[in-house]
Parts: sequence; C-alpha cells; structure tokens
Amino acid sequence: MIVKHTGDVALARAEFDRRRGANLRYALRKRFSWMQRYLGAETYAVEVGCGAGFSERFLRAGRLELTDAEPRPWVARVVDAHDLPYADRSVDAVIANNVVHHLAYPARFLDEAARVLRPGGHLLVQECNCGKTTEWALRLTGHEGFDWSADAFDTSRPCNDPKDPWSANCAIPNLLFDDLDRFRARFPAFEVVESGLSEFFVHFNTGGVSARTPYLPLPEAALRVVDAIDGVLVAVAPRLFASQRRIALRRR
Repeated sequence: MIVKHTGDVALARAEFDRRRGANLRYALRKRFSWMQRYLGAETYAVEVGCGAGFSERFLRAGRLELTDAEPRPWVARVVDAHDLPYADRSVDAVIANNVVHHLAYPARFLDEAARVLRPGGHLLVQECNCGKTTEWALRLTGHEGFDWSADAFDTSRPCNDPKDPWSANCAIPNLLFDDLDRFRARFPAFEVVESGLSEFFVHFNTGGVSARTPYLPLPEAALRVVDAIDGVLVAVAPRLFASQRRIALRRR
C-alpha cells in the first residue's frame, strides 16, 4: 500500500469536494456526528489539532474555534495542546479528533483540558484504536508508528517527538482508555459518559484524511452497508477489527 502526501492538510482541504466516492465524507461524518449531542446553540467549543478543519463541515455550536499547532488560513489560533491558552473553567467543550496519538505528553493535554473546561463541560475524543489489523497495516505502510512500552500517563517522558507535530504513536489511545479504572484514578476530574469502538472497512477504505492511500470509491448507500458489516465485525472481535474509538468525558 502506498501512502502519499502525509500531513498535507492544505491539499486535503482543497481536494475534499473533488474526492471520488462518498468514502471520506461518510467516515468524517461518522467520527464527528456523535459529538453533536454534546454541543448546543450556546456552546463554546474549542477543537485542538484541527488539521484540515473538517469539523466545521459537520459540527454546529454557538462558537466553534479551530486551533492547531501549525498556522493555517482556517485556524483561529495556534496553540500548544499541552499548554492551552484559555482561562480556568472558560470552555464548554474541547474536541480532539485523531490528535491525541500525535501528542508528546497526552497526560498534560488531559490535565489542561480538565483545567479549561467548566464543570459539566465535555472533552470529546475520537481516536485510532490500535487493534491487530491496525498494527499490521502500520507495519506494512510505515505511515505511523506504535509503541506499547510508552507511558501515556507520565507527564515527564514523551510518547512522541516533541518537536514534530506529526509524530505518531497509535498505541496511546489504547494505553489511556483500555483500562478505564486506571484512567479514572489518574484523572478524577473526568467522568466517562460514553465510550465505544468502531470502523474496519470504513476506516481502511477512506483513501486517507491528511494523506492519500488507494481506495475503492463507493456511494453513500454502499457505505451504509459496509458500516453495518463493520458493526458486526467490531462486536464479534474488537481487538482484531476495531480501528477507531470514541470517548466522551464530562468535567465534574
């Protein structure tokens, strides 16, 4: 499998509406749509690591502020996710879509999210899930890496290259969220209100989000069938098939 244009978010944004098939639009809608129930007309939501800024196509809030580590025309503010430039208890929702596995210090980000969220606010995380098939795909393509020996709860030892915002350790979401009892003990400010696994064929047949991979273009109706098949596969063997996860955390 050939991966091209890795990290070229400007190209991804420019070509989004010209992509063949409904594949990427379907996957992104699936990854963002569940977040909408935590957003409202008065919600002040901040997305960290917005990449190509696709969230604004799928989410509605009173104010949705796109931020990233790199300046882009659609980025409202350049921020470091480990040191958020917001006052304590000033944000209603923090959104992190497939960004946590890129962070050098994910625990610092979680501490910062807890600080800036108002009580009752939500941290909405969509992430990769490093199942066996994902491991095989990563070994085959070299697109991103995974390191199960990293300590995602340690705020002093990096899990990724701190100088490279595209450095990736796809094991981080599993290390953080597979053991929710450990997560709750480390981050008592958060209550887990939703957690789930999803996507197999939908994930591997997107054609890439901020990269380009070969894919079979499909219409919306066919993707709904594929998604239903994914649901069965993930339910039967999540460790093998699940390639994405979602988790909603409520600030106590």
